[in-house]
Amino acid sequence: MFSTTVCIIFYIGRINQNLQMSKNKKYWKRRFGNFVDNIEPYQHHFDLRRIDDLDDEGFAYLIEHVKGVNMLDLNETEITDKSISLLTGLEYVTELRAKENYGLTDDCADDLNKIKGLELLHVRSTGITIDGLLKLKDQHQLKKILFSADDVEAIKEKLLQLKTILPNCELLINAKPYHVDAVELFVYSINKKPYTYRLKIKNEPLDAEWSNWLIHPTESYIEVQAQGPYSIDDLEWVEIDAIEKRYIGKLVPEKEFDHSATIIKLLDYLSFPYKQSGQVFSVYLVKRKI
Repeated sequence: MFSTTVCIIFYIGRINQNLQMSKNKKYWKRRFGNFVDNIEPYQHHFDLRRIDDLDDEGFAYLIEHVKGVNMLDLNETEITDKSISLLTGLEYVTELRAKENYGLTDDCADDLNKIKGLELLHVRSTGITIDGLLKLKDQHQLKKILFSADDVEAIKEKLLQLKTILPNCELLINAKPYHVDAVELFVYSINKKPYTYRLKIKNEPLDAEWSNWLIHPTESYIEVQAQGPYSIDDLEWVEIDAIEKRYIGKLVPEKEFDHSATIIKLLDYLSFPYKQSGQVFSVYLVKRKI
């Protein structure tokens, strides 16, 4: 008897669920019927902003008619992470504007990373944080990200990390442009690499031992293992040896790996002047924001 009752309840529940799904589909068809009939597969500006009852089901009903869109405007709707997953199947979404969608969280970051052709991402006043944005490692073509942060200073190191992942991307935090210190980004980018360093101090000979680390302990100062800290104004250059010597074992000689190409790419991006002699770089630091 108990088993029969459970089966009946389960069956009725499935019927109600199916009726509700059918009702929802009918609702969206009635809500957007004429609009859907005129949707072109390739959209320049697909404007869905401020449709206050537009949720994931409504968006799914509309987006199934679209193959690609230059500007998708979902500002101030009721979508959640589920809607972002639907965008991964489109041929391209050049601009995604989704501010003030409080149902968006860092859980959608993996799907954001899969969107094709994304150049602008606007997720201010959502649940997407710097931690989610750090997952956008495949979106190298991104030109601009707009997002929110309660305490910008507290996420400073993560912003440096984001800038190394997306070096050509402009950041706007809380509606204000954010620029990183070029020297700070330089140090952050190399201080965990297998290079060696030394400092050339103005009016002093270059005779210091090579050091295994380089840090930026405070604004305008540089320090290496064997020297410093020194003010950047007191330096002629920072010297970097790009050869990594990797210990293999007692019975074989160390292997050498030349990281010159990686260093050149970084210095060109930062627009830092440098001289190269073999695998050794003399880098002239420039104090500026990027």
